Amino acid sequence: MKTLPVMQKETGLKLVPTYSYARAYKKGDILKRHKDRPSCEISTTIHLGGDQWSIFIDPTGSNNVIDEYKNIHKPDAPQGVKVDLDIGDMLVYSGCELEHWREQFQGDVCVQVFLHYNHVNGQFAEKNKFDKRPMLGIPPIR
Repeated sequence: MKTLPVMQKETGLKLVPTYSYARAYKKGDILKRHKDRPSCEISTTIHLGGDQWSIFIDPTGSNNVIDEYKNIHKPDAPQGVKVDLDIGDMLVYSGCELEHWREQFQGDVCVQVFLHYNHVNGQFAEKNKFDKRPMLGIPPIR
């Protein structure tokens, strides 16, 4: 929750946190070209440590993915903008609107944390708030 005021200030948006997670990637991993699910209207990736691993963002907002799981996309798909993050850097982007991906990781390990948000007055805000948990860090009530 400490990042929420910072995110709102930096983006100029009123946001509600949806979920977060951390991941350690290893040599050979790939993040296929995709757009995110509705709980990721505003997404962040923070490089916590390890080797640098570029992320690519297609700023056009077009839909080029034919089959995400087979990694098939339109032949004329834009190459995207390459973003390199140093340790401690955070990239903020519209995960549902912009296709993003990473090519095969050549390093040993790359540790990232991801923070996701919805627009506070958007259609998904109440549904996705805290990923349907009573508060962050608590498992969902079933």
